[in-house]
Amino acid sequence: MRLKIIDDIQTIIEQAKRWLMLEMEYAKLNAAEKLTTILTFLIIGFISALFGFVALILFGFALVELFKLIMAPALAFLTVGGIIIFFLVLLLLFRQPLLFNPLAKAFTRILVAPKEEKESNQ
Repeated sequence: MRLKIIDDIQTIIEQAKRWLMLEMEYAKLNAAEKLTTILTFLIIGFISALFGFVALILFGFALVELFKLIMAPALAFLTVGGIIIFFLVLLLLFRQPLLFNPLAKAFTRILVAPKEEKESNQ
């Protein structure tokens, strides 16, 4: 009887060790998945921002050419520069609701949301 209890305890200990090893492997895989998702999010954001800056420059030059039709070229460049600075100031003033809150929600959803909830949403 005593040997059976000792064997059962050893079996439980071995199963607990195996369970802990599997949990550690799961945590590593989960961390790798989340890191990959965040890096993909950042890379896509960087590339989008880069293309957005190029588009902003091209639209700025197009707007300058449009303004050249009704005002002096130097004044057209100053006007477009002022418009761009105005929008940058607006972006700085409203950075919390426009930038920080959506990014915080996205990172929180990636890092905190349980796996089952993410799968059911897809």
